[in-house]
Amino acid sequence: MRALFPHRLYEQKLFCCRCQKVTEHNVFAQENYTTYGGLESHIPLLCCCCNCQALFVAFSHEFSFCRKELCNQDYAKIFGYNRITPGNWLYFKGSLKPGLVKSIFQGPEKEVVVLNYGSGPDNKIECPKVVVDQEDSPEGYRLLPAQSAYTLLGDNVYHSIRDQFGIAVGMVNDGEKDKLAVLLKDNTLLFITLPLPAQNLPNDKLAETVMGKLKQVFPQDISRISIDVGQGVVFLKGSVRNLSVKRGLCACINGIPKVRGCVDFSKIQTEAIVTDRQIQHTIEAFLESPAVRLFDYNVNVSAGKVEVSAWCYEKNYSPEIENKIAEIPGVMALHCAISVIPEGQIENEQLCKELESELAVHSRLQGSKIKIAFINKKFLLEGHVVSVIQKQFATFCVAKKAKTTSIDNRLKLQ
Repeated sequence: MRALFPHRLYEQKLFCCRCQKVTEHNVFAQENYTTYGGLESHIPLLCCCCNCQALFVAFSHEFSFCRKELCNQDYAKIFGYNRITPGNWLYFKGSLKPGLVKSIFQGPEKEVVVLNYGSGPDNKIECPKVVVDQEDSPEGYRLLPAQSAYTLLGDNVYHSIRDQFGIAVGMVNDGEKDKLAVLLKDNTLLFITLPLPAQNLPNDKLAETVMGKLKQVFPQDISRISIDVGQGVVFLKGSVRNLSVKRGLCACINGIPKVRGCVDFSKIQTEAIVTDRQIQHTIEAFLESPAVRLFDYNVNVSAGKVEVSAWCYEKNYSPEIENKIAEIPGVMALHCAISVIPEGQIENEQLCKELESELAVHSRLQGSKIKIAFINKKFLLEGHVVSVIQKQFATFCVAKKAKTTSIDNRLKLQ
C-alpha cells in the first residue's frame, strides 16, 4: 500500500498499535498536497510509524490541520490558559459546560466576564486577574470526555475529570469498541471509548450498505468494481469507464452515513488507446463549442493527466463543465482551474456577442469557429480557422468594428 501513497506531507506523533506507544509517524498522500491553510475533507492519508513501519489509513477531516474556522464553536478556551475575547467559548474548571463570552471587563485586580450558557439570563463572573503570556493552544481545547467524538488527531485537549491537558494521538479499536487515544502531559496514555453514535459499523454491515447504494446509483458500473471495508474505511477496487464515474463513485461512498472515507484504488479502463494529443484535441473542441462560455483557456495533457485553466463570466460558470471534461475517454486525472469574473466587472459583453454573430455568418470565414471575449483591456479571439488569410481577416473585422488595435488573436489553424 505504501507505493500507492508516494507523497510525504509531514511528520506527526500518533499512537502505533504495533509498538503500543506514541511514536513519530510520516503522513503520506496519493497526491502532493500542502497542509498550509487546511485540506479539503475526505482526502485519504497513509500514516506510517517511523519505528516499526506499521501502516494505517486516516482522512484529512480527522486531523486538526483542517480549517478550524469551520468548527471553532467546538473549541473552548480555558480561563487562566487562554487570552479571552467576546465571542469565545470559555470554560471554567469545575463547570458543567462552557459558556459564550458576551463581554469582558478588566479591572486593576479583577476581571468580570459575562457569559451566556444557552438558557436563562447572562452570568456575571468575577475572577482574579490573570495575565496569559503564552498559549499552548490559542484556538482553545476540546473538552474531554464530553467531546471525545468530535476530537481530531493533533487536537489540544483538556480532560476535565483528571484536570490535565494533553493531545489526541489516535483512533483505535480494541476488538470490541472504537476509542480515542489521548496522551496527557504527564505521559499517561488514555483510551476513551467513543459514544455509540460515533462507533464504526461492523465491516460486513457497512459493506452491504455501501454495495446496496452503489448498485442503486451506478447500475452500469457495479459489475466492474469491488470493495473492501475495515473500521469504517472503504477501499474501492476494479475498473471504471472514465474519470467522471471514478469521481462519482468516491463522492457517493463518502456521502454514505458511517463511512469514514473512501480510498480509491480503482483504475480507468478505456475501450481503445487514446493519445495525449487526441485528448487535448477533444477538450479544445469542447471548449470551443458555443454552449461553453469559457475564454483565455489553456490545456495541457501529459500521460492522461489534464490541466485546464480558463476564465468565465460569473453567470456562465457551471461545475458541469469540469464533469464533462472528466467524461472524455483517456482522461486519467484532472485539475480544472476556472477563474470567475463577477457580474459588475464584465466589459464589452454585448459588443463581443455582436462580433461573434457577424463573423459566424461572414462568407469569407466559412469553416471557422470563433469566440470573442474582452479581458485585460483586449479583445481575445479564440477557436480555429482554416487558413492564415481567415485568421488575418478576423483580426481586421474586429479592429474595424471595435475601433481598436488591442486584439489578442489566438485562433488556431485547422
